[in-house]
Amino acid sequence: MRPAKYRDEDLEQHALHRRVSDDGQRSGFEHDVDRILYSTQWRALAGKSQVVASAELGAYHTRLTHSMKVAQLGRRMAERLERRYGGPNPALVEAACMAHDIGHPPFGHAGETALRATMDELRRAEGSLDSFEGNAQTLRVLTFLAAHKYPGHRGLHLTRACLDASIKYPWVRAPLAEDPARHAKWGVYAADREAFAWVRAGRTGTGVPVEEQVMDWADDVTYACHDVEDFYRTGLIPLASLFPPEGCAGGDTERETRRFLDYVEAKRARDQEPFDRVAALQLMADIGKRLQVPAPYSGRHADAVAVNRRTADLIAYFTRDIDLEVSGPAAIRCGARLIIPQERRAACDLLKELVWCYVIDRPALATQQHGKRRIVSELLRWSHDAPELLPPDRAEELELHGDRLRVAADHVASLTEDQAVALHHRLSGVGLGALSDNMWL
Repeated sequence: MRPAKYRDEDLEQHALHRRVSDDGQRSGFEHDVDRILYSTQWRALAGKSQVVASAELGAYHTRLTHSMKVAQLGRRMAERLERRYGGPNPALVEAACMAHDIGHPPFGHAGETALRATMDELRRAEGSLDSFEGNAQTLRVLTFLAAHKYPGHRGLHLTRACLDASIKYPWVRAPLAEDPARHAKWGVYAADREAFAWVRAGRTGTGVPVEEQVMDWADDVTYACHDVEDFYRTGLIPLASLFPPEGCAGGDTERETRRFLDYVEAKRARDQEPFDRVAALQLMADIGKRLQVPAPYSGRHADAVAVNRRTADLIAYFTRDIDLEVSGPAAIRCGARLIIPQERRAACDLLKELVWCYVIDRPALATQQHGKRRIVSELLRWSHDAPELLPPDRAEELELHGDRLRVAADHVASLTEDQAVALHHRLSGVGLGALSDNMWL
């Protein structure tokens, strides 16, 4: 089945160079959803951080539960848009949302920065820019590292449209002096240029399809709403002080609001980004109309109901009134732009800053992240220096292309956090484990 407004080439499968078989039961994009769902890389996301370590006590989101909610929200937005415009296809958006974080390493942002910094150091002697980036690793997982059912072909054999929608930064890394933004974030490794060229099918420029735009907004909204919910429940984000019921604001609200906005202003200044304090205060007032938190979370049933209601209201606020600007009747995939009211984007960005202010930049988490970065960096160095320690699939990969550092990065990035800690203990001699331990299966 070919979904409406999609061409045959959109449904061509990577590496197989054919359209997905039409069995009358699933469209090509529904096949994409199922292949991602059944991959070992998708399952491993349950053991990777969203913000705090996946083994941390408490009902925190993992990278898997985050991705599941991104997929659900992305599909619902696509369904509403499809009813109005004939696209984008909901299953295609769902697949892209499921895949968007599949390349992320253990320990989230800390693990990613450690892999990148260590690779940058080890690559410097080669004069190479090739390093680690979670989004570029996603393309590598989907097209090379993951396994499907066809012998002799690597990757999940997803459709061209699905892979295209999964690439947030469609370029290779640029030199720092040439383009700082593309040096910091990129979506394609040099080793994966051929796969990327196939995905883009001759398209040039850095435009992304509308399905990626929906995925990106679903990701932002999920981060802003559910991560803030997590840390309100555990007492780390003082929503009751920041967003009290109307008429209940007092000195605590003023002090906490000033503290938070001072943090955001300083952070934006470091990043050389503009900050309008008056506009931020208005955004907080608008957000407060939907939150209105009377007290810290106590764990009572009524509190749980209230949290769920507020989260639902926020999600509705962020996803209501979205629109498409379509350039032509047959151009829904590459000729449409997602229109989101500017104040919704700004409010979403401000909510995300709550997590940075009260959680990510918290000293207790900073000390944890120091340890996480050390684990990841040392595992990368040890795997690079002693390739005989690699598991069988990575040893096979080394035979294919011979790049020891890339293979070592692929290995470390694939580990869950429990696996990374156990392997680090084993290789450092802190805890040797047992001969029968299955570290990678």
